[in-house]
Amino acid sequence: MLVCTLGVVGVLAACQQQPPLDVYGRMPEFSLRDQTGATFSSTELNGKVALIDFVYTHCTDACPILSANFAQAQRKLADDKLLGTKVMLVSLSVDPMHDTPSVLAEYGQRFKADANAWKFLTGDWEDVYDVVSGFKIAVKPPRPALDAPAPGGTELSHSTRIVLVDGQGQVRAYLDGQDEDLVAAVRRVV
Repeated sequence: MLVCTLGVVGVLAACQQQPPLDVYGRMPEFSLRDQTGATFSSTELNGKVALIDFVYTHCTDACPILSANFAQAQRKLADDKLLGTKVMLVSLSVDPMHDTPSVLAEYGQRFKADANAWKFLTGDWEDVYDVVSGFKIAVKPPRPALDAPAPGGTELSHSTRIVLVDGQGQVRAYLDGQDEDLVAAVRRVV
């Protein structure tokens, strides 16, 4: 009877397995600065699964929701002993003119970001938007004037999608950053 029960449980578990996620291309190569001012490049994600979102610190609409969801994912991934060792969180500022490393560090502190496992990235306008367009999230907008004030509220248009990248640098999913269980998606590729 026990063998029969175990067999049924095994069959049910096999039926519930989800198919592998599609591959949508490769992650773009980049070299930017993190919230500590250190260089952080795409090669540092080799062998790790990454969740990548696109935010800016003056945003009052979607960005705080995206960052709160990352904070929740950070807690779950830390509990699962995956954070930093197998999974990284990356938030790329879409306002590199104003989101300096120190501004990003302060923003990250609001969400209790672990600076070793959750990177907030910025850089030159061209470099940042080469990455954004490389992820097929948006096209490169015109560079704002050097003296332009920081955008506030919902002035900057950007995607609320989160990109899931596997350990081989392949884009595996574009997730809804406001609704989806990010950790469940990560577990599908870890």
